[in-house]
Amino acid sequence: MSKLLLLIDKMIHNESEIESRHGRLKRLYLSEVDSTNDYAMKILRKNPLFPSSANGFLVTTSEQKKGKGQRGNIWSSAPDLDLAMTWVVQKPPKVAVIVFNMAAALATRKGIRQAVKESIGVDLPSVSLAVKWPNDVMIWANGSYRKIAGILVENHWRGETWTASIVGIGVNVKSRRIALGYNAVSIYEVLSEDLEPQRLELPILDHLLDYIEILKKEGGAERIIEEFNAELFGHGELREYEVDGEKYMGTLNKIDEEGIGVFEWETSNNTPPSRLHSSEVKWVFSLHTH
Repeated sequence: MSKLLLLIDKMIHNESEIESRHGRLKRLYLSEVDSTNDYAMKILRKNPLFPSSANGFLVTTSEQKKGKGQRGNIWSSAPDLDLAMTWVVQKPPKVAVIVFNMAAALATRKGIRQAVKESIGVDLPSVSLAVKWPNDVMIWANGSYRKIAGILVENHWRGETWTASIVGIGVNVKSRRIALGYNAVSIYEVLSEDLEPQRLELPILDHLLDYIEILKKEGGAERIIEEFNAELFGHGELREYEVDGEKYMGTLNKIDEEGIGVFEWETSNNTPPSRLHSSEVKWVFSLHTH
């Protein structure tokens, strides 16, 4: 294993290669880091052409101290127990950013299912995993769906040109979360089987690269949107949401090509708009809203 020294956040990463089904790419490993997304972004700012692989590169760590979630939230992970990785693609397909985000969520869902099957021999039913708008993965546990993974896609621009995407992925693998006051769970808590976090890296990466190939083809974006809605958590279900601090009963019918949720609300004196951005609506679970 070669070593490349980069003085970023006073960290030194170990550099190796990972063999995907689409070819090799670099894997940068740190024993600890504040954020794998921030580390990857700093590399791009320092050297936009690093590395030369068409498949981009991977940043991964055993301990992420300041993981980031959607809309400025914190993504927590337990040292050595959970997956924290960032994949960087330096030539994103020419599609809407929201469609790329959908593809990343779908790839994470498939990668988790594949890793569980290959590593511990459990074939999770397809319906047991769902994507939650805009960028989470949910798993069926103890009679309800709970969050098992989160995706944060950040984009690197040069002027008005989209030059790279930084795809941060966190998966709850062996940590204990089911007793905590939010809607999260780990693979261990669902299956009572140990799975090493690193075993998820390649399956997720392979599916990310698969979806890149789909998005390069004619009709690829439409295919991703259709698949995302087919695997969408809460799709077609009457459930509670919070909009502008008020709670309403409604049905999420689809996520459209602009990434906007299309809702049908139960009749009331003051119903919310039928089309909402993800930042305008919160999901209501038994313990919290999100």
